[in-house]
Amino acid sequence: MLQDKKNGYLIINTGTPDEPTIPALRRYLKEFLSDPDMLDYPSTRLPEFSKGMNNRLKDGIATILRWLIVNLIVVPFRPKKIIKKYSGIWTDEGSPLLVNTIKFTEKLKTYTNGNIEIGMRYGNPSIENGIKKLKENGTERLFLVSMFPQYAEATSGSSFREAERILKNENFNPEIVKIDHYFDQYFYLKSFVDSVKKSKEYQESEYLLFSFHGLPVRQLRKADPSESHCQKVENCCEKVSEYNEFCYKAHSIKQIMKVSEMLNPDIPFKVCYQSTFGPEQWIQPNIVDVVEDLAKKGIKKISVACPSFTADCLETLEEIAEENNEDFEKLGGESLKLIPSLNDNEEWVRSFAEYLNEKEEQFEESKIYP
Repeated sequence: MLQDKKNGYLIINTGTPDEPTIPALRRYLKEFLSDPDMLDYPSTRLPEFSKGMNNRLKDGIATILRWLIVNLIVVPFRPKKIIKKYSGIWTDEGSPLLVNTIKFTEKLKTYTNGNIEIGMRYGNPSIENGIKKLKENGTERLFLVSMFPQYAEATSGSSFREAERILKNENFNPEIVKIDHYFDQYFYLKSFVDSVKKSKEYQESEYLLFSFHGLPVRQLRKADPSESHCQKVENCCEKVSEYNEFCYKAHSIKQIMKVSEMLNPDIPFKVCYQSTFGPEQWIQPNIVDVVEDLAKKGIKKISVACPSFTADCLETLEEIAEENNEDFEKLGGESLKLIPSLNDNEEWVRSFAEYLNEKEEQFEESKIYP
């Protein structure tokens, strides 16, 4: 158990609308898509027609294009198309993502003596609100704790940059410990594998899918500082390299390689990706195509685990459990069932607290033996 009462923990997740209404969805989408780490498409297309421009001018044009896309195309029309999705998963307690995160945090408090706050990258409670509370509570060592097991610039990267911006604005300078990914850590792998093994969804299925959240291929390339490894070396994501240390797809593949050793499944499995958007190239294979192929092969019962999510949310409860299941049934399948995320599983919370304790000890040792 962590003993230092001056420790502060900011539990970071993506975020959620405040309520399933058009105005709330518009506010949320505007903040979400105005983040250049999230919607970076315009800036990546600029080089095709911007030779000779300096970076400042390119950034300015990209900002204008992003504003036009968000405010004139997405925000006015998208909420009406997706409001039923949010309404369908909303509970009496509120948004499932926020409810699950709160439950996780409340249990985490029983294993720690520090201050703990939630900070959503988009929406409420915000990262800014969480940091201000931790500052008021006398935090001297701040743990920035990402709830994304695999690193991506659009998730952990963006969240930590936002936290750093707020810390600077608040003139708040605690010691910082970053938990930016843990896809290959035993505590997480064991919790994840146990949740799959023990689920009736898995036990009753013929085929298991590991469905990660999708990402545009161009964002994988951005994570390669050499510009010579990603998509240029055969099976680049499966090879250990300094150039894919922070590659999201490499993290997902390496995680499932470890999971397969621990799970030793009698049930066959496949890795796929979900939540694609727009016409550009995304990480493959897409879950929609995989499900269609399995249906053609006569598979009747599929279970789906979503390793990108530690808390169930729209992408798991609606996209997988509802939308993909309906598609599978139309193709002749009997059922496609979601294996619940870790949420506030007791062993998962306890082992996470132990991991934070280990990180604190490592931090102390690094100060003594730099």
